[in-house]
Amino acid sequence: MPISRRYSPEWAPGEASVIGLDYSFVIPVGVGVSGGSLAIFTNTADPQPADADFVAGPVSVRDRAIYCSLSGGVSGRDYQLTWTATDTDGNTWPRTALMLCAPTS
Repeated sequence: MPISRRYSPEWAPGEASVIGLDYSFVIPVGVGVSGGSLAIFTNTADPQPADADFVAGPVSVRDRAIYCSLSGGVSGRDYQLTWTATDTDGNTWPRTALMLCAPTS
C-alpha cells in the first residue's frame, strides 16, 4: 500500500484475495501484534457498514501485520477499511485505509 493509505491497484468487483495492513512503522520496536479486527464501511459523507458487500474471513497475524481473506465489492464504490491491531502490551491501534472497487486493466 502506498503512503497515501489507499490500496493500489483498485479492488476488482467480486475479487477474492488476502488483504492486510502492516503495523511495523506504527507499533514500537520490541512490541508484537497479538490480534486484530477489520470493519468495512462505505467511504461517503455518512459512512455506512458495508458488511453486505463483502465476505471477510477471520483476521490473522503475520509478524507485525494483520491480514484477512476478503471477497466481494460493488463496482464504483469507495470503501473505508478500518483495521484495529492489538499489541502484546494490550494497546489498540486503529488505522483506516481506502479502497476503490473498480474493474482493473
